[in-house]
Amino acid sequence: MEYLYHGSIVPNITELIANAKSHDGKSNVLYLTDNFAYSLFYIWDSKHNLKKGKHVTCGIKNGIVYYEEQFENQLKRFYDGVSGYVYVIKNSDNFRQVADRESMWFSYNNVSVFEVIYVPNVYDEIQKYVDEGKIKITKYYDMDKDKIKALYDHISKRILRDGLLDHPESEDAVFYKTFFSKAWEDAINE
Repeated sequence: MEYLYHGSIVPNITELIANAKSHDGKSNVLYLTDNFAYSLFYIWDSKHNLKKGKHVTCGIKNGIVYYEEQFENQLKRFYDGVSGYVYVIKNSDNFRQVADRESMWFSYNNVSVFEVIYVPNVYDEIQKYVDEGKIKITKYYDMDKDKIKALYDHISKRILRDGLLDHPESEDAVFYKTFFSKAWEDAINE
């Protein structure tokens, strides 16, 4: 592959910084993907989505991005009206493949941006790749009901464990109350 991609809401980046924690937690790295469609999900607007940390529910298998909604209209709610950038990097020997993660790469070094692609509406751009068959969406109502129940049970336990009911204005509390209201209600009733 000739290029790697990095999605961001931040404009005017000329150098991508290796400032993410590596999966082993021992060093800082820069994560990229060789799958353009996948990079779109990392254009995350923390103001729009009420959370700084990304809540990305997809992965890549055989070159296709599989996205699973965890609540009704998740894809549209997270990405419609959000704009951002895909930063294009020329591939080099500086990049290593992430173990057990298809199309995921990392570097310990900062890297210069080769090209920038502006995405005026991330949701609309994702839909183009859905139409081409490069992204498959599992809608919330098509999700396995036992899987959703287990997820919501896990979230309600996290709400309780992290004391979010006592801090309802915290970022995590607002995020869960807004997007996972059933799990929030379950935590209240527990």
